[in-house]
Amino acid sequence: MMPNDARDDAVARELARLAAHDVGAARGNRIRARCHAALARRRRAPRLAWLLGSSFVERVLEPALAGAVAIVFLTEVIRRALSLYGL
Repeated sequence: MMPNDARDDAVARELARLAAHDVGAARGNRIRARCHAALARRRRAPRLAWLLGSSFVERVLEPALAGAVAIVFLTEVIRRALSLYGL
């Protein structure tokens, strides 16, 4: 028997003593109805909402600008690494 086994058994015993609680039928029905309504709203939403809801700047310009900055940064890192090694 390992030292933690006794502690684990005590924990298991205490967990077994806990009472199981469940939501009432009325509350469960309300929660279920809200979930179904949320899923129905999601189904009705247009599939291209991300495309229609965002502006040209957010869809095209920002990723292009971020890519350009990343390329310039990478080019500079490579250039400095090559100059450090005398190439």
